[in-house]
Amino acid sequence: MVKRNDPCPCGSGKKYKKCHGRAESGTHLLAEQELKRIMADYISSTPATANDRAELSLLVKKWMSRLGGLMKAGAIEGAAYEHYAFNIRRDLWHQHLDRSASTAREEVKRVLESWNEPFVMFAELAGTEDGHLVLKDVFGEGRWAMADHERLAAPEGTILFGTVLADPRVREDAVQPVSTLYSIPPQNAAVADRISAFADSLGVKADATFLGSCLLEIFAILHTPAEEAGQQADAEEPREREEQSGRAAREAAASKESPETVDPVRPAEDGDVADLTDGQRNAVALLMTELESDGLGHSGKESLRSSVIRYFREENPIVRKPGGIVAGLYLAAQEENLLQGEAFTPKEVAKRFGVSEGTAQKYAAAFSGRLN
Repeated sequence: MVKRNDPCPCGSGKKYKKCHGRAESGTHLLAEQELKRIMADYISSTPATANDRAELSLLVKKWMSRLGGLMKAGAIEGAAYEHYAFNIRRDLWHQHLDRSASTAREEVKRVLESWNEPFVMFAELAGTEDGHLVLKDVFGEGRWAMADHERLAAPEGTILFGTVLADPRVREDAVQPVSTLYSIPPQNAAVADRISAFADSLGVKADATFLGSCLLEIFAILHTPAEEAGQQADAEEPREREEQSGRAAREAAASKESPETVDPVRPAEDGDVADLTDGQRNAVALLMTELESDGLGHSGKESLRSSVIRYFREENPIVRKPGGIVAGLYLAAQEENLLQGEAFTPKEVAKRFGVSEGTAQKYAAAFSGRLN
């Protein structure tokens, strides 16, 4: 492979970056933009059907129940969505890749072919090489490389964990994260032993298949209350330390004895949003701002606020576009004569909140019959 500062193969005597590398750089930039668009299109359109949305909602509820006391709601929601979109429903991912490849340039097609098999990586940072991080599989013999971005200032020994895709544009062994890559500092690397012990308890090998199929429990292991409360340097058996708080000890014991159960979540007041995800809270805030600007009375605002919060608790939707929720609620509220002022069309309300008409109508249907 010709590097940027090597002599250009054309024989001009110039460095590659000053000669043919310029044109190739432009081509690579176009390919990069196209790949980002393909990924963004998939995330924004998945799940598409009502059945798929219901399936995802149930998954998020399960993850929230298991991890609710260990991780922030927004992080749980994002991790569950990524697992659904790229591991559980890989068929949807494959369909999207096939559609995208039919009109893609050759360089992009090559990358899309390599994207067919996302996998969960659990690797130790072993060093750097030619502008790439060198990653060593913690549980096997695999070795990968990942572009060394300045924003990832991690020391050697750090464990990087997350769903990744192959990225053969520069190196055949290169990978890139789907979205979020989690880092575990060297002093906490012993957590790998606990994950390995968990695999042993199931009678399976700690490999990519295990990581993908047991991802929920692995997140629970990585975010145990003992690690949060104890902060001890020696954390090999944090759940057995007597100096843990009573709450941490009880939760840790429950996790050890019955991984599928967690302490019950406290009942939430009807107007309380603390138990909602970040996206859901943003939708509530946007709704109240818009209703205030429209001059709706206090009782009307509070009634609609309670309705949307109740919907979030019952259905627990992933909210990537708060404007879609609010647009749908506006349409449903207009249908029930709960708003004042001039009437508006679905197209007008969709434009107001920066979403598609289809998104607005989808959420209008979800709120139908829920506003009384």
